[in-house]
Amino acid sequence: MSFGGFCFSANVSAVAVILSLFSLPAAAGGLMLWEIGTPTLGTASAGWAATPEDAATAFTNPAGTVWREHTEVRAAGQALYGDIGFSNGGLTNVPGNDGGNPIQWFPGGGGYAAGRLSDKFGWGVALAGNFGLGLDYDEDWAGRRFAQEVDLIGLSLIPSLSWKVHPCLSVGAGLNIMGVYFKYLSAPRAGLIPEDAKLKYRDVEISYGGNLGIMYRPVPGTTLGLSYTSEVEVDFTDRLTLDNFGPFFQPLAERFNGAKTEIDITIPATATVSLQQKLTASTTLYSNLAWQGWTEYAGVTLAIDSPEQITIRVNRGYRDTGHFALGIRHAIASGYLKGWSVSTGFAYDSSMSTKAQVTADTPTWKAWRFGVGAGKEVCPGIHLDVGYTLVWSGDIDIDQIGREPFSPRLEGSYKNTALHFLGASVQFQF
Repeated sequence: MSFGGFCFSANVSAVAVILSLFSLPAAAGGLMLWEIGTPTLGTASAGWAATPEDAATAFTNPAGTVWREHTEVRAAGQALYGDIGFSNGGLTNVPGNDGGNPIQWFPGGGGYAAGRLSDKFGWGVALAGNFGLGLDYDEDWAGRRFAQEVDLIGLSLIPSLSWKVHPCLSVGAGLNIMGVYFKYLSAPRAGLIPEDAKLKYRDVEISYGGNLGIMYRPVPGTTLGLSYTSEVEVDFTDRLTLDNFGPFFQPLAERFNGAKTEIDITIPATATVSLQQKLTASTTLYSNLAWQGWTEYAGVTLAIDSPEQITIRVNRGYRDTGHFALGIRHAIASGYLKGWSVSTGFAYDSSMSTKAQVTADTPTWKAWRFGVGAGKEVCPGIHLDVGYTLVWSGDIDIDQIGREPFSPRLEGSYKNTALHFLGASVQFQF
């Protein structure tokens, strides 16, 4: 039986025969993003957990909400465009095209608010998403046996509270209420005839996790932040759609078409340490070190509610990842751009997979981030920020082979893979 190209043994049963014809994904490409439309676009995420002056701290580090004199609200908008094109390496054995560009324009952003209840207590509310993406390949592409359309999109509502336990130290905690949408469509082979069958699965679930944070300001001009987000367990439940499986497999497909099917995944825990350091009155340095627990995400559990119900755990063997970012922001004090601040930064994220684990539904690899941005107080109490981040992964090689007897193979490379994020936000002070 094959899931995403990984094989395992199970008792021979009708459901095993059906499931061996297709590849079930763990997620869409992209997965955990640092881009949420806020000023960190301009620093390539540097300073993520150490910017209490930004209302988006309600999302990035709940401990920062108490560090303010006023209530601030930030509205952010963002557009993502992907450049992900597959190139056949010559060993692919399913006829078809290159799939086109599976990531077109995709909107994003969020809303963030933070304020103080008293000198020692703060509050925050954030509504944003930074987990998942979507892939939509051409219908007749060569990898349709493994994935044709995959969407996995998470949106979090995070209310939080913070407490200033010392004049230079605060802690915070938030509840992560995450809604997750999942859609998967593939075109397995229709039994003994070389035509396309149809497999479809779709569900929306709400799950819960927690966010914790610490903010430390030992001296003026220095801010250290630590944020932690817990795992979020998501249990999808929907009716499996199987269609057009041909005369040999159609009786089995009809038996399990509409079967209640559970797919369980674990959105990983993360930990981020950030620094904001004033170098001069007009120049500030930002940095990040981070970890993401993709080892837990690698295990996907599938259960089908039938007289011969089976529960299967598939381990893709993903690895935990590391992240480093460094950025700088400079305020311009004179000239035509007086009043503006400009920023730039770069970051590196390691890969959760080896080349042998890259699959058509999760074409992810190590990534380099490069950001530029600008901001200005356009009128008292209103601050405008714009930013751009390029996420570059270069060539991503893939050689995915499905289960016998048909053994579909997708071999080649995603050439010059890149994601482009354009964003703008406005922060209001009350």
